[in-house]
Amino acid sequence: MQVESLSTNIIENVPEKNSYITHLPTMERITIRRIRVDPKKVKPFVLAIGKTGNEVYGTPRHKYDWTKSQGPNSGWANVEELAQSISRDGLIHTPLVCSFHKFGYGEDLVAVQGWRRIRASIMNKYDYIEVNYTDDLSPEEAEILSFKENYNREQLSDSEISEFLNRVRKRHPDWTYEKIGEVYGLGGKNPSNRRKVVESYLSHFDFLERHRKDVQRLDISLKKLSRKAIVQIRSAAREIAGEAAREDYETQILEAFSKTGGKISIGLLCNTLRSQFRRGCPINPTEAVELIRESGILLGEGKNTNKCYINLFIPPEIASALKKYESVNYTKTKKRAALASIILDIIQNTLKREGYI
Repeated sequence: MQVESLSTNIIENVPEKNSYITHLPTMERITIRRIRVDPKKVKPFVLAIGKTGNEVYGTPRHKYDWTKSQGPNSGWANVEELAQSISRDGLIHTPLVCSFHKFGYGEDLVAVQGWRRIRASIMNKYDYIEVNYTDDLSPEEAEILSFKENYNREQLSDSEISEFLNRVRKRHPDWTYEKIGEVYGLGGKNPSNRRKVVESYLSHFDFLERHRKDVQRLDISLKKLSRKAIVQIRSAAREIAGEAAREDYETQILEAFSKTGGKISIGLLCNTLRSQFRRGCPINPTEAVELIRESGILLGEGKNTNKCYINLFIPPEIASALKKYESVNYTKTKKRAALASIILDIIQNTLKREGYI
């Protein structure tokens, strides 16, 4: 390993000496040196997601094969633009590289922060680059820094974050959710928010563990089972089926959702179930899917559009008539005007029936 020492500096912006977060570095213990290294000799620091113990490497998601020039494991994805920027302006932000030899992990150099910048430097065929180096960080301290960077850059999915936090929960069973949130930078400065965020991720993990066989059997993508979606499933099951039968009802919702091929959102399905239950007309998840299809519910997925959407239940007979109406060769303007008139009548009748007008 070729290392040329350039300077020695003490790390800045770290917790005070008496901070109870003992797993973060303190100024008295951590020394960082600026060194020059061959970027090809630096390995990625991998979050051992979902595992227990002291594993440092092991996540296939960030496993790269430097011998491949192309493909998903080549290590070159999404760095071309960064490589051009570094070639033009240099390394503006210096990567943080560690060695865990003091903790029994050998002499390997590991990029805790700035792995993409190191890959871009290799793409530019740099023989040496300057990095910040320390051998005082423990694997867990490095894991905290790496997790924060990946979390803030939104590079981890809900399921990956929940598995990671479950590992932390197993490793530190005495830690409160507030402390986990503070150490790993979740939930901001408010202790209540930290607890809620960590609890939501761990509830997400517990749900996926409870229904792991169902998810595999039904071939549901984990991307569809976000934290928000699972909160909706759990809330609907708890309200409709009660705590005793909640798990079976959750399975029914997953089965009904899988049959839609993702064309009906979990939120819409759960809202339909709860709406019918509150009206005194409870239906099962499969019947809810059919009701959604037959009623022609208008669904808006407006993300960051500053628009408000409603779920409108159109009676089946009107929905059937609308299908016939659509087949008639009218202009789009006339069709929209007629549909708007029908919807307005339904809204007015609903408001009258509920006593608002």
